[in-house]
Amino acid sequence: MDLASVDLLNDRDTGLIVMLAKGYTTARIAREMNLSRYTVAERIGKLLDRFACSNRSQLVAYSYAHRLLDVGIWPPGTA
Repeated sequence: MDLASVDLLNDRDTGLIVMLAKGYTTARIAREMNLSRYTVAERIGKLLDRFACSNRSQLVAYSYAHRLLDVGIWPPGTA
């Protein structure tokens, strides 16, 4: 996990992680972002690979640990 790559997250990826942290399903994220669920699933897979996470929960935990999401704020938002 390269911290330099964390700085390269675009707003769309950050928004996707926020929705994952809120517990949104792939279908709901797709509706919110006006994308197909297949595109959302592919984007999630790329983020999992990028940060060497094995599942969505680990990606959300990683995002909090590296301050991609504001700690102590609910609902989650960006840092």
